[in-house]
Amino acid sequence: RGSKDKIFVVKINPYMPDKLITVGIKHMKFWRRAGGGLIGRKGCIGALGRTDTMMCAVYGWTEEMAFSGTSTGDVCIWRDVFLIKTVKAHDGPVFSMHALEKGFVTGGKDGVVALWDDTFERCLKTYAIKRAALAPGSKGLLLEDNPSIRAISLGHGHILVGTKNGEILEVDKSGPITLLVQGHMEGEVWGLATHPHLPICATVSDDKTLRIWDLSPSHCMLAVRKLKKGGRCCCFSPDGKALAVGLNDGSFLIVNADTLEDLVSFQHRKDVISEIRFSPGAGKYLAVASCDNFVDIYNVMSSKRVGICKGASSYITHMDWDIRGKLLQVNTGAKEQLFFEAPRGKKQTIPSLEVEKIGWASWTSVLGSCCEGIWPIIGEVTDVTASCLTSDSKVLATGDDFGFVKLFRYPAK
Repeated sequence: RGSKDKIFVVKINPYMPDKLITVGIKHMKFWRRAGGGLIGRKGCIGALGRTDTMMCAVYGWTEEMAFSGTSTGDVCIWRDVFLIKTVKAHDGPVFSMHALEKGFVTGGKDGVVALWDDTFERCLKTYAIKRAALAPGSKGLLLEDNPSIRAISLGHGHILVGTKNGEILEVDKSGPITLLVQGHMEGEVWGLATHPHLPICATVSDDKTLRIWDLSPSHCMLAVRKLKKGGRCCCFSPDGKALAVGLNDGSFLIVNADTLEDLVSFQHRKDVISEIRFSPGAGKYLAVASCDNFVDIYNVMSSKRVGICKGASSYITHMDWDIRGKLLQVNTGAKEQLFFEAPRGKKQTIPSLEVEKIGWASWTSVLGSCCEGIWPIIGEVTDVTASCLTSDSKVLATGDDFGFVKLFRYPAK
């Protein structure tokens, strides 16, 4: 046990594998193997300063040299267990460090990559991770300039950089920066919507961003904007010109699908917006489902709420319009299959045989006689979490709690 506080990094000495160091919150400790266990010694600061929180560490050019990056932006140079020198390296925490044959490379919260000589006496070159520095052929977009650098590595003349914003970049030593891969940041990704005509999709996440992605082989991000809260669902309008986004605080907004600028926003609920869907055809109405157990219906043209669907005993999980835009099918967390007349939201009772005769603009329901075959014979009522019917109504895809995607002939009796 090295510390009562968090340990961020464990590094084994490449020259002597029976030695290692651990760093963390106000923690720098040197260990060696002894029998079947480890014996640790705290780093000795001496008169050079106080014990900072250490964010990263590497071994140096000899077995007795070690280097650590602090939360205040310094690099600490250690011989054996003794601190012999500190060097100011970054504005803000030094999150990552990589040792080279002749030098070091560091990355910090300031969004700067720095190349150093083998003694940290001289900074040889710095690279600021900025939009303007991206190579002309680089695909994708940076969420912001100077993103916090959390991981770094070097080889074959290139520096690989991982950022807090979910990006992996390749920095050429001569300067150009190429964006290789990117995704959402911390939190879960729940919201996904495909464009009705174009090979693009939109996603929203707990990381408070809305992103547009290219579905061609490049898979790059085409556009991004920050949101005031995390997102849980999204949906394109039938003509693809508008994009509705449901947020975790009970609000939702409609944005221009091209520019991602706000068109209108509302908040009538306090809990998570769990599902959101435009009515088919002209997309005149927007159904907004929440974990408050309600579905609100809005007239998109007049920007007014025109109906409330009441009667669900649990949060709303799935929602579909019929092809006329006059009926809503709703699933709830209590495994209820409910129907509401649109736009006023009056609850309807429809026999299961009649439900099969209705033409649906989409089918994401996991309940009903036409998809009862998607459920395991023995299982929990929450095992199947998602479904989607092909446009020709022949194949139903499902997703479940066990990580499987399954295909069924529809109807799945």
